[in-house]
Amino acid sequence: MRIGVRKDGKGYLAEVKDQPHLFAWGLTKDEAKAELAKVADMMLDYHLEQVEIERKVKSKLTRV
Repeated sequence: MRIGVRKDGKGYLAEVKDQPHLFAWGLTKDEAKAELAKVADMMLDYHLEQVEIERKVKSKLTRV
């Protein structure tokens, strides 16, 4: 996995290469990377919630 940080206006953009939804902006490189870590956590939480929903649906369908 490659993480890139580049100048963007008056701050920096941090992004995970080949992952279009994993990017964040900050005033400094460190701030942009810290924000990117928060975005990654949010995306992980979202996907874990989706998996839990799908498990519940599957469980209900197998009881029918």
